[in-house]
Amino acid sequence: MADKLKILHITESSSWSGGAAQALYLARELRALGQLNLIACPAGGDLWTRAAADGFRTIHFQPRRDYDLKTALALARLLDAEKPDVLQAHHPKAHAMGLLAKFFAGHKPVFVFTRRVSHPIVTGFFAKLKYTSRLIDGCIAVADSVRNQLIAYGLAPERVRTIYSGTDPERFSPRHPDPGIIKELDLPGRPVVMLVGNFSGHKGQHVLIEAARLLRLRGLDFTLVFAGRGTDSQELRALCRAAGLPEEACRFLGLRGDVERLLSVAAVSVNAAVKGEALSGSIRESLAMGVPAVASDISGNSEIVKEGVTGLLFPPGDAAALAGKLETVLKDPDLRNRFSENSVAAVRAGFTTAIMGRRTLEYYRELLAAAGK
Repeated sequence: MADKLKILHITESSSWSGGAAQALYLARELRALGQLNLIACPAGGDLWTRAAADGFRTIHFQPRRDYDLKTALALARLLDAEKPDVLQAHHPKAHAMGLLAKFFAGHKPVFVFTRRVSHPIVTGFFAKLKYTSRLIDGCIAVADSVRNQLIAYGLAPERVRTIYSGTDPERFSPRHPDPGIIKELDLPGRPVVMLVGNFSGHKGQHVLIEAARLLRLRGLDFTLVFAGRGTDSQELRALCRAAGLPEEACRFLGLRGDVERLLSVAAVSVNAAVKGEALSGSIRESLAMGVPAVASDISGNSEIVKEGVTGLLFPPGDAAALAGKLETVLKDPDLRNRFSENSVAAVRAGFTTAIMGRRTLEYYRELLAAAGK
């Protein structure tokens, strides 16, 4: 086995997302460990642009559907030309394309896919083949809960490894509230309740809005901040108006590239996901900065938000329970301080990008050895 591995990362991700960020973080960490990384993704997209600017060789890859034969054949030719040791699929279409490409290619790299969500896995012949094919050497689950889901679906336990998604502790670290953000958002000194996440029914902004309504009825005064793709939409604003939340108490920021500056002003960070979430990236980042977290008890969130230690959990979709947890945190500064200390230590011990990179490389080498390569 070569000391220096060549890894081909494939993803259909064009717009920026948590999964795209993790793919780039992983490539950076593997490079720091002396490995060669190529990134195949849609040309001109957010990941392409950032990866190229970071010095990675980028290759156009844009499957239109799960079984896009033309794209799979092009990927097979790339495997034969580049001869990577490892083919790493980061998203669902890339997973399907990797299977087909490995089947068609003369060069057969170790093939690994990452499962980042907790949505139920589709059943049926092709879906089953996609997850249990002998062409797959290994699977990375981003949380134990996702690993358990994959095993229940039929994957052999020894073929699934939990490797937590990572957070960059240099970027996300405890700091004083950012004066520029305080000025930009015109924050009046009230505590800030923040949800960072793209606007969708799955992410649960509607649950937080109802919880905020209940809290205001109890006399709590705070500023509600939403950040993420679509959070500056008229639809989200309308939901807040319908709940009777005053406009001056809400901020709708849209997609931001300075999440660490935003989180610096938060008194509490919320994840209100009702489905699909595996291990909340915004919660990892919040905890890394010492921002107390209140998160829905869904999939892997409980693996990082330890109840009463690094934050509080509530049943997914239960706005009344979320309101109660937020009230507890907002009214108890000592509790917030304790959560802050514990959460920073927890992230640095198990959830950094460096740990993710090291564990992933160890897994690659195990799989290569098992394959006799």
